[in-house]
Amino acid sequence: MKAVTVDVSLLRELLATAYRNASIHQDDQHERFVLGQLDATANFVYALFAGIDEPEFEMYCQQLAVEAMDRYQELIAQDTVSDRADG
Repeated sequence: MKAVTVDVSLLRELLATAYRNASIHQDDQHERFVLGQLDATANFVYALFAGIDEPEFEMYCQQLAVEAMDRYQELIAQDTVSDRADG
C-alpha cells in the first residue's frame, strides 16, 4: 500500500464541518443521520491517523465520535420512553 500524504488542517476543518452539520440538525428529523455521518467521519480520520505523533488530534477524533454516539443513544432512549408512554 502506498503512503498517503494528508493535510491535518484540512482534516480538522472536515471534522469541524461535520460537527457543525450535526449541531445544525439537532432536534430535527435528520439528526440521527448526521450523527452517523459525524461518527463515521471521526472514526475514519482517527483510523487514518492511528499511530502517528498527533495524540491531541487522535483524542479530538475520539471525542467527536463518542459525543455523536452518546447523543444518538439519548435519542434512542427518548424514543423508548415515548413508545412506552404511547403503548
